[in-house]
Amino acid sequence: MTSLNPSQQQIVEHMEGPALVIAGAGSGKTRVITHRVAHLIEKGIPPSSIMMVTFTNKSAEEMLRRAEGLIAKREQINQIVSGTFHSLANRFLRRYAPLVGHEHNFSILDEEDSRDVVRAAIAECISKSERKFPTAAVVRNLFSMAFNKNVPIAQQVEKESPWLMDFLGELEALHTAYGKKKRENNAMDFDDLLANWHLLLTTKPDLELAGRIRFIMVDEYQDTNSVQAEIVELLARQHRNLMVVGDDAQSIYGWRGANFANILRFPDRFGGEVYRLEENYRSTPNILALANCSINNNTAQFVKNLYSVKPEMEIPRVVHVYDQQQEADLVTDQILYYADQDIPLRHMGVLYRNHMQSAVLQLRLTERGIPFMVRSGIKFFEQAHIKDVVAFLKVVFNPLDEIAWLRILKMLPGIGNTTAQRIFRIFREQQAVRLSPDNEALTKAVPAKAREDWLRLAETLKALIREGVTPTEMIDTVRQGFYHDRLYSSFDNAGEREAELKYLGEFAQKYRSLERFLGQLALVGSTVVRDYDEETQGDEDYLTLTTIHQAKGLEWDVVFLLGLAEGQFPHARCLEPPERLEEERRLFYVGVTRCKRYLEIYVPLVTFHNGMSEICRASRFVEELPEHVVEVTKAVGLENLQSRVSRRRELSVDF
Repeated sequence: MTSLNPSQQQIVEHMEGPALVIAGAGSGKTRVITHRVAHLIEKGIPPSSIMMVTFTNKSAEEMLRRAEGLIAKREQINQIVSGTFHSLANRFLRRYAPLVGHEHNFSILDEEDSRDVVRAAIAECISKSERKFPTAAVVRNLFSMAFNKNVPIAQQVEKESPWLMDFLGELEALHTAYGKKKRENNAMDFDDLLANWHLLLTTKPDLELAGRIRFIMVDEYQDTNSVQAEIVELLARQHRNLMVVGDDAQSIYGWRGANFANILRFPDRFGGEVYRLEENYRSTPNILALANCSINNNTAQFVKNLYSVKPEMEIPRVVHVYDQQQEADLVTDQILYYADQDIPLRHMGVLYRNHMQSAVLQLRLTERGIPFMVRSGIKFFEQAHIKDVVAFLKVVFNPLDEIAWLRILKMLPGIGNTTAQRIFRIFREQQAVRLSPDNEALTKAVPAKAREDWLRLAETLKALIREGVTPTEMIDTVRQGFYHDRLYSSFDNAGEREAELKYLGEFAQKYRSLERFLGQLALVGSTVVRDYDEETQGDEDYLTLTTIHQAKGLEWDVVFLLGLAEGQFPHARCLEPPERLEEERRLFYVGVTRCKRYLEIYVPLVTFHNGMSEICRASRFVEELPEHVVEVTKAVGLENLQSRVSRRRELSVDF
């Protein structure tokens, strides 16, 4: 095992008793886990008594592949109990399902199946009302988040989805009905797999399959929720040979149920050894100096100091800009500069806190012909709520745009593809200029349950075709009028999506012409590599755009961090309590440590907040960095502007 450094070697040779491995970013934790598996087998531990728990199937397969190359009898690798929490739960429950009230042949509901069951429960339990009851997707997500955070439905609604408080009674009853329907159908959703595995281990501690496990290793332990941590503890309660590997500084998923306390309190709860992996194999010393200085501002953490044996390179740059327009211009210029230095686009990543922060850049990259991929899901302008609202503008510009009309019509209750097409055919045959409540043929084609929404739709469209209405005014009219109820009944993160629609209106202000605005949106996808597929990406050269949450585990030679303004990053809703702010700082740390060579951090003076542009200060994550770890520059013309802003702040407390 000469490829291991002394700290790694020490961990690999740990045999019995609990152990916590704090594995700093880029410190080779996968190498340590796989070498320890090989070491255990070399010492005579039966492979069937070793369990490796991961969070993705890809990680599990990679660890087994690496471990296979380290052991003499490669066939032994198939005897290791390895997989994700959910796949291992399924493996246990297939044998013992009757002990938790299910048959051996229980069905597993994927997300779409789960929504269908919720939809059926809604049809049975919820009486028709004038209020727009949340969709099955919203309800299912609410139930799952409450489970993963280990809180009652009422608490989850109150804290995260207060606009659903009026439906609380129905939601709690629906939760009971959903559970009953699953049992009647001998089915479990993904959360049930964990819940029933936990129940099995709690009520039947002497199960053969659980009893033969003697050595357990858990990867990414900082991402476990309360139920997952308790499952691991129950499996290890007899032998206590539990090694968990993770990095408290990269715990960034509290919003979806990860419990930071699991890793922080492990030594108090289990005792045993605490190991640290601090040698980083990814980044330059300059980048690590910045990362260390930043994360050390957190109080709840295991103190660590990442270091690198790589040669020093350029100090990370902090670039102050006026707004997102200037930020996009400068980032695009720098991308082309690095490309001229023979750094391929695929070795560059643009990272940000949320989708809105990349919208302007996506347009600028398109204009400059730079191919890019949005790894963190759907591109900003292709998100469902953005396309819904833009569809209204499209039919104003081109009243015979069938695709846009069908999208709008299907927002009405009881209208699917067939009915929407029938309405559009009537509309087209009559060469109408807008939907009208006075049009008898059109009104007759609308189902009774959609009549009220039909009238609201007609009124909204009437407001949009007034002379002189700007694209921004159109967007705001749709958002505040017809679309508002649909937004809050259709999306579990409706508040965030409404903020993005407000930003879309702000973004549209520079376009007085509806034709030019729609033209720009149409062009944004023209240079985008459409589908992210790690298996088939080949040699295709493209820039990666991603949220930091989706960037975890990845790395690039060049990293651009966007939007480091107070209220944007850290986000305004995360400033309190202290633990939420510290998670935001960990998110910044994760973004920084994705970089191998060149790091650029952009700080806009003007940002978008609460539906309008506002002047703000630099993110505290930038301001708390010592001068020696960054090179600070300001965009041309910014110094005079900042001095005027400062004087204005001194003269007016309302500014």
